[in-house]
Amino acid sequence: MKKKIGLIIGIMLFIGGLITISLVYYNGDNNQEELEEEVENLGIIKVTDDNFDEEVLKSDKVVVVDFYENMCPPCNLMIPTIINIAKSSDDVKVVMVNISDSNTTTLAEKYEVSATPTIFVLKDGKVEKEFLGATSEDTLMKVVKEQLESKNEE
Repeated sequence: MKKKIGLIIGIMLFIGGLITISLVYYNGDNNQEELEEEVENLGIIKVTDDNFDEEVLKSDKVVVVDFYENMCPPCNLMIPTIINIAKSSDDVKVVMVNISDSNTTTLAEKYEVSATPTIFVLKDGKVEKEFLGATSEDTLMKVVKEQLESKNEE
């Protein structure tokens, strides 16, 4: 009897947690439309198969590439971090690749992106670091700063 009660309580806590996460996601402080507008205003480029080489591989800046999907909650939670990285330095270029779009399938295959969010930090067209899943802003900023410092030493 005690095991059944414990199991029922566990299930109720799990369901409560899912409801809480859903409410935070759908009614969170960050208005998705405002974030999308800020992404555009900051000049964060949404790249495709057609412009990836020019915007990313040929860039003379450290580039942060965010592979995302529209209906991916962790991807949407990463948008404020992506915005802050774009604001951090004029020597950093931030681009986003929506792997749900048909015009980005080559990129997703080339970089073997099978889960989102996946974030790459590139320098001189070469992937220096890859992050799979939601990643803290501090961790990403540390890698970006390291790449900027090594680029400045060259």
